[in-house]
Amino acid sequence: MDVWLFELDKPRPAVLTAEEQARAARFRFEADRRHWSNAHCALRAILSKYVRTPPEDIRFTLGPHGKPATEGIEFNLSHARNWGAIAVSHTISVGIDIESIRDNVEIDKLLRRIGEIQTQGTKEHLFHVWTRREARTKALGSPLMEIPPADVVATDIIAPAGFAASVALVNRTPQVRYCGGAE
Repeated sequence: MDVWLFELDKPRPAVLTAEEQARAARFRFEADRRHWSNAHCALRAILSKYVRTPPEDIRFTLGPHGKPATEGIEFNLSHARNWGAIAVSHTISVGIDIESIRDNVEIDKLLRRIGEIQTQGTKEHLFHVWTRREARTKALGSPLMEIPPADVVATDIIAPAGFAASVALVNRTPQVRYCGGAE
């Protein structure tokens, strides 16, 4: 399984569809619009390497809870503040999450609210608990409030300073291969 980490403040070739451009335009803050657009342009650029289709020609469908899919590849995207992360697997459903570790978030309370029992530890540790849970949920394309089954396995991944990140696979322990940035 491949993991791509990339900065969202770097300009990218514009390969968004008209629908994606319209969605980006609805963001209230310019930084949010730019980060969302750059994350989705990066997603298209990366997936095009795997499916051998020009980035602008990739078509997505959405699962019942909004998880995007495209034919021939399993993938997932996450972004937080100025960093993005994409996981790609050829045949196994995958989820990824990256979060900025923030002092103003009562992460222990959020973890309890979603049914996590591991709510003790440093703030950094608890953010990793959160990213593992979210990556597991995203691998299934299910709601965050549903506790994923034990056969969805998550592992922490290398993230920029001040961030926590995890990736998950269904029925497999993730073996991560870090790839370059999303050019």
